[in-house]
Amino acid sequence: MLPANTDVPGSGALARIREYAESRWLGKRFSGQFWVFFSAAFLYDFGFGLYFFLFNLFLANLHYMENILGLVTGALTMGNVAGSIPASLLARRFGLQKTLLVGFVAAPLICILRTLIFWMPAQIGLAFLAGFALSTWTVCFSPTVARLTTEENRVSGFSIVFATGIGSGTLAGLVGGYLPELLKATSRAPQLAGNIRVVLLVACGVTMLGIVPILRLRLGPAERAEKRTSRLVHPFLYRFLPPFFLWSAVTGSFTPFAAVYLQRHLKIPLTNVGVIFSASQLAQLAGALLAPYFFRKLGTVVGIMCMQLATAVSVFALGCTQNIHASVLFYLGFVSFQFMSGPGIYSLLMSRLPDEDRSAASAIQNMTGALSHAGVAVITGIMLVKYGYPKVLAGNAGVAVAAALLLFLLLRSVNRQPMPAAQVVEMG
Repeated sequence: MLPANTDVPGSGALARIREYAESRWLGKRFSGQFWVFFSAAFLYDFGFGLYFFLFNLFLANLHYMENILGLVTGALTMGNVAGSIPASLLARRFGLQKTLLVGFVAAPLICILRTLIFWMPAQIGLAFLAGFALSTWTVCFSPTVARLTTEENRVSGFSIVFATGIGSGTLAGLVGGYLPELLKATSRAPQLAGNIRVVLLVACGVTMLGIVPILRLRLGPAERAEKRTSRLVHPFLYRFLPPFFLWSAVTGSFTPFAAVYLQRHLKIPLTNVGVIFSASQLAQLAGALLAPYFFRKLGTVVGIMCMQLATAVSVFALGCTQNIHASVLFYLGFVSFQFMSGPGIYSLLMSRLPDEDRSAASAIQNMTGALSHAGVAVITGIMLVKYGYPKVLAGNAGVAVAAALLLFLLLRSVNRQPMPAAQVVEMG
């Protein structure tokens, strides 16, 4: 059971998850505050996972064409980029807890408006505002996990929250696929869009339940004025961002086209593609939970490099085979190894920075990844039409190898180096 002063919705289930996560194979113990944040992360991931799983389908059922869906998605991404620096400044000025509260209130409210207003310019504007509000989570997520963990259990902490995000996303997909059809069968609504809207509103309500555990967090005061420095970028970021930018090009290149590759290039039936995607979620979940073991054995930097090289091998092999069974195995390996590096990357950045620099660094990291994803998706689409999947996947593997080697060259000196004691914060 969670401590009495940290009860949150669904605390019985969370207590069982907590017992599992703190079992001998993880070997780490987390504070009660970590599990309070864990519950907020679960509600956020499930609520918005359900929302974004269905939202484009909602617009499609309202007869929005693909070009409009692309504009709306692009506006959401650019809003997230534009909001990163303001979210960082808000976190530095008012603290992580208040900034998270802004996101847990503003983002669902804007998303509710997106289900009610159908004028196309308004949809694009609201998508931008939604991305702006969602940036509070992407900026505050890493510093919050870092503050609620220690150097010893930080990678495990990121792995648990990442794995929970995958699991809740899988659950959201199942609910999102089943619930609108159930409502259609039991209601008199003539259009599927009306039933999807109901589920979208429920999803926003689930997300807003996360306000309860956020209010119970004790993350300490906002940054004190005397802690602030004139520098805009911590020196560690100059070594961290180049390999991270390259790696973001890998994670944002093939993934948006994976379903098209499986269905059109490999001729796999659409129903089987759905099963493969569910299996890929489970592969990511397993990878995220296994990641701490490899990072403890190899060190964080070498562990990340090994996962990136394994990703390169998997995606290269995927492009070289036409056998469906082998392709599915290589694809599952690709998504699993790709995701395993995530906890190490986020932990590496947060562990090397003092507390007062973490929110700004998280904002810069978010902007770097988002810009890389936006650019590489356009380039990959052009290259796929011109050269085909095998050559593009081989190029993707080459970029993954380059990212791994650059990471090792720039950061090998901190592979097993502990975080200076002065940077460890009290966890209340």
